[in-house]
Amino acid sequence: MTNAQTSTSGLTRLRELTRNVEQLAGFDQVTRALQEKQPVTIDGVWGSACALMAATLARQNPPLLVVVCPHPREMDQFVDDLALFIDAETTIFPAWDAPVSGDELLDETYGDRLRTLKHLLQLQERPEGEQDDSSLPQVVVTSIQSLLNPVPPREELLGNSRSVAVGDRLDLEDWLDWLVTHGFHATSAVNLVGEFSSRGGIVDLFAPDWDGPVRIELFDDEVESIRRFDLVSQRSLESLQQVEITVLETTPTDQEFFTSYLPADTWVLQLASDEAATTVAQYLARLGEASSLHDLDQVRQHLQQFGMAQCWALAPGDIDTVMHLSMESVERFSGDMDQVRSQLDHIGQDQELFLVGATQVDLERLGRILGEMQVASARQIHYVLGSLSSGFRLVDTNALLISTNELFQRTEVRRPQRRRQGRAIDSFLDLRQGDLVVHLSHGVGRYRGLQLIAREGESEEHLTLEFHGGTHVYVPVSRIDLVQKYVGGSKRRPKLAKIGGQSWQRQKQAAERAVMDVASDMLQLQAAREARSGISFTADSAWQQEFDASFPYQETEDQEVSIKAIKADMEFSQPMDRLLCGDVGFGKTEVAIVGTRWLSWCLPRSWQNNITVPFPRD
Repeated sequence: MTNAQTSTSGLTRLRELTRNVEQLAGFDQVTRALQEKQPVTIDGVWGSACALMAATLARQNPPLLVVVCPHPREMDQFVDDLALFIDAETTIFPAWDAPVSGDELLDETYGDRLRTLKHLLQLQERPEGEQDDSSLPQVVVTSIQSLLNPVPPREELLGNSRSVAVGDRLDLEDWLDWLVTHGFHATSAVNLVGEFSSRGGIVDLFAPDWDGPVRIELFDDEVESIRRFDLVSQRSLESLQQVEITVLETTPTDQEFFTSYLPADTWVLQLASDEAATTVAQYLARLGEASSLHDLDQVRQHLQQFGMAQCWALAPGDIDTVMHLSMESVERFSGDMDQVRSQLDHIGQDQELFLVGATQVDLERLGRILGEMQVASARQIHYVLGSLSSGFRLVDTNALLISTNELFQRTEVRRPQRRRQGRAIDSFLDLRQGDLVVHLSHGVGRYRGLQLIAREGESEEHLTLEFHGGTHVYVPVSRIDLVQKYVGGSKRRPKLAKIGGQSWQRQKQAAERAVMDVASDMLQLQAAREARSGISFTADSAWQQEFDASFPYQETEDQEVSIKAIKADMEFSQPMDRLLCGDVGFGKTEVAIVGTRWLSWCLPRSWQNNITVPFPRD
């Protein structure tokens, strides 16, 4: 049974837990109350079990499920947890981190809020009762702080949106004026959200609620094509038939409630907490402008217009509980691995164990450590690839969920990939008119800007390069890999190459001969090194695997690759010749620690005092 099969089958079985929850006592009453827009309380639910409950409710196919977290920082964790239990179209509606000033076009929060509002309008436009069987459940994850922030009225959102479709007639000057009026910045080339560039019949645009920029090509005043493109390579990713640009002013005068955008039959799941009022007070104190926000009681009243269920870890005594989940904590399953193995073997006799790891490496490592357990041999352990913020034991369904972070007492460090990245340094944006460049086929030339050239009925941008005698060569932007910036080895400025001349070919041949000479010397040196024998260390022991797994943070992909490569070198019979490089704070020390600890376990004890391993300071 391969690791890939293990994680896939484990995920399938994990998602079947939602069917088990549907069979529990009281769940029918919960769904009935939500359909009748009555409040309902679910007790005994906390941590990642809240995502399991949300997934079970989403399986009942409401038009929309809104999950309200007690704190904004819990939204990302909830989305990760939810992905373990169900495939759903999930969007996040975040809260403002600072007072709204009206100049938030570049703020990612602005784009996320706008995208969610537009998505909700599309759901409202769906005819009542219509449900696409092939579509995924719709889930919006937000926080009570997010709902305190006013949203623009629907009429204002629609009035500040403009749609462009293939075949439309477009008054380019009027449209560009509209973009500038609504806060977009004109640039020579689009690099950030809120920018546009116009060159002849091509307009590049990056709207705040888009995941990437779009290129609109015109033939006279007709929209000929709309393509999404990559910022770095400038290559098209997909063709579009239509795009919608929406820009709203974020001003304190907006006093609409988020609930005005929700379909009538929306279900709301609030993750209730005794600390909710405290976190709201802290949020209001941080913003310092409570007068521009909604009142908490008003937000709750608007939520109660829909079917709303509250999940409590321990519901207050004055609240009637309709459904109770029997759950237990998994805190005891951490620390010493010998004790953990014993506990898992004992409790796993009549339980299904789901071990969730953030990476495939985690699952492989865990499989080796726990592979000899009785429950493992009985195939009662399911390895699942994903993120679980907190494990739990669901008593009524005999299921135990634990994350590798909990087993090894680790803390996951989030390294979010920002949605909007700038261009690479070696893109043509770094070239200025007059800069010296090198064309791989023609030699040294001078960059003279961009030019739109029509060919075979299609227009494409080209880099204009000037060579000796005023000869021009036009290089398509899609073939920018043929052009490099000139980096001189002396202070003398080079002469421009002559197209068709032999000087560039002779220079390349001379460079190739020099490279071959250096390569020959390196090969001789490497051959001499490989003729020597070194120390071949044994493979990782169980202790080493436990030590690696106990690292309190999640390794990055680069760290995992480096650790594997270094260990492979050390197990080889020839001397290791490897240099580990990285910028400050990128985790070289963690890799060094693993290698050093590995040495201390593998070498004879008499050698250990004679070994010195330098540690990076950063």
